[in-house]
Amino acid sequence: MFKFFAAASLFLFGTAFFGSASAKDDSSIGLRYYWNNYRTGEQYSTWSEDGLLRKVGSKFIISPADSYDFVPAKGYGPALDVQSMRAERKEAEDANGEGNSEELFGVFHSFEEATKFAKSALQAKMISKDQVPMPNESLIAKELTVDTIEALYMYEDMVVCHEFELQSYMCHKVDKERRVNINKVTVSATHGKPSTLYVACHDFGEQPGCHVFNVNDIIMSVPKDAETSMDDFEGEFDVKHNLRKAKIN
Repeated sequence: MFKFFAAASLFLFGTAFFGSASAKDDSSIGLRYYWNNYRTGEQYSTWSEDGLLRKVGSKFIISPADSYDFVPAKGYGPALDVQSMRAERKEAEDANGEGNSEELFGVFHSFEEATKFAKSALQAKMISKDQVPMPNESLIAKELTVDTIEALYMYEDMVVCHEFELQSYMCHKVDKERRVNINKVTVSATHGKPSTLYVACHDFGEQPGCHVFNVNDIIMSVPKDAETSMDDFEGEFDVKHNLRKAKIN
């Protein structure tokens, strides 16, 4: 099992955090939040600004450094300095005329807490969830080919929760004005069989980009024709969630 050591300063979102990001235009300060892989404290290896991840036939690789299909045990993930995160996020929001940080994101140590945050952020009693699935085979460090692309969410209000360690989540609200779309992408490795990935694309400013979601990350939204509350199937989610964790470990 990998053990992740990360100082709280990793999550100050400074240019040093992202290394090569210092060469980019900081006028789009919100961009750095979308590069960040909360499971490792590093930039997503799959981050691409050339539309690669939304073109059928394109090829890419998921680096082992992403911890794409491995979730650290509690206490072994990156140390999130929530106050520092909130302070820097607020600075960015003030500069861009955005809302209150406390309403936009938070760190939660259970799925129940994350769900309460999502309901509050979306101002809804009923929400649906979509969890990034485990692939059918190991995809790490293999050349992957995009076979099909299916749109799941297109510029709508949602809450995205990144599982940075076992049943602990960094959740943030994504307003439709932020122009984020999430696609279900079928890929295959050379001589391999198809697997499903989720890809988030951020169409903001002059630097749109996409990245692959990590396994077990969750997207929550208000269903258009919902008849069942999230509370009605949390038990079912827990069972699936624990089984998936067993596969990861």
